[in-house]
Amino acid sequence: MKLKAVRGTKDIFGDDAVKYDYIVETAKKIFTSYGYSRIITPIFEETSLFKRGIGEGTDIVEKEMYTFLDKGERSVTLRPEGTASIVRSYLEHKVYGKEDSTKYFYHGPMFRYERPQAGRYREFNQIGVEAIGGNSPILDAETISMGYKLLEALGLEELEVQINSVGGNASRVKYRQKLVDFLSDKKDVLCEDCKTRYYKNPLRVLDCKNQNCQDITKDAPNLVDSLSIEENEHYSEVKKYLEVFGVNYSENPRLVRGLDYYSNTVFEIVTNKLGAQGTVLAGGRYDGLLKTIGDKDIPAVGFAAGIERIMLLLGDNVKKETPKVYIAWLGDEVKEYAFKVAETLRKSYINSYIEFDEKSMRAHMKKADKLGINFAVIIGTEEMESGKVLLKNLAEREQESLGVEEVAEKLSK
Repeated sequence: MKLKAVRGTKDIFGDDAVKYDYIVETAKKIFTSYGYSRIITPIFEETSLFKRGIGEGTDIVEKEMYTFLDKGERSVTLRPEGTASIVRSYLEHKVYGKEDSTKYFYHGPMFRYERPQAGRYREFNQIGVEAIGGNSPILDAETISMGYKLLEALGLEELEVQINSVGGNASRVKYRQKLVDFLSDKKDVLCEDCKTRYYKNPLRVLDCKNQNCQDITKDAPNLVDSLSIEENEHYSEVKKYLEVFGVNYSENPRLVRGLDYYSNTVFEIVTNKLGAQGTVLAGGRYDGLLKTIGDKDIPAVGFAAGIERIMLLLGDNVKKETPKVYIAWLGDEVKEYAFKVAETLRKSYINSYIEFDEKSMRAHMKKADKLGINFAVIIGTEEMESGKVLLKNLAEREQESLGVEEVAEKLSK
């Protein structure tokens, strides 16, 4: 029997693992510069958390969740997204009683039973942020700007920021009726999914990727026309501060996002390089979610991005991290000393490559060249007896005799 990864999952190793780490490390630098700290939540939660948080009328809850009974006959679900778990943790540990605002970032695997395609898997990895406790529109704009800066720092190009406002519950109820009236004589020609959405969650019809549904709804009323005065002011401030932060954007009246908990600002950063599924990073404000899950009226905003999708866009732009120095030892009598040198360099966090078996100098240099290493530490009996090594710059063909600590100091710079 031939064993292979389950459909919709993927092994990440080699150059892909380098890309993964590069994305996560870059995100950490960006997020921490904005005052975010990392949170790690369980991979599975009680199913009720996602039903209450995400919404029972959503595709995720109805079609895509990995839900099962554990040995205690409890219904648990592999997390399909990160926000609900973070909100549950925030409420469970009463973080709201310790600080006025809380900023978390996270990364890790999520699970949805979807049709696998390029950049979209059933087990996939996300990076994201949640800012809990602030209701300023400036925070919305800053969050969007931070997401855009992350993708920029990763070297991604041809990105478009799309924004919209979905208002609060009262505005959506008013708009929902307008949309239902607009679709009432068209519902029979919608796709099968949208026929169901028409009754359960008509706003999701606007977000359908089916071309026929998009054509049908192109003249649908705009949600922003149903916003209250306060919601319009909030939206205007978001746009104002996006300009302050230097973020170019376009307004997309069809943008509603696929989760029920969003309110007011929603946004996506999209590219035309991933086909129809062009969203790279997306999120919005979810002021009602904490009240839905834990009866705490606390505002929040956040976003998430798919790591695999970003990896696709990176292409070959990320160079594999190679050892900074190749240790070439000549003669079995210096082998032990050579490995002590390697350990000394590694204690100074110098990436060091050393062979276990004896080689000729020519073979050593050939291997160093193959690995793309620019510096070699050469050790023979003379070096061992003097307690020094030869540090050779392979690109410039220069070398000098140095103590091991001097080598560490020089390479660190």
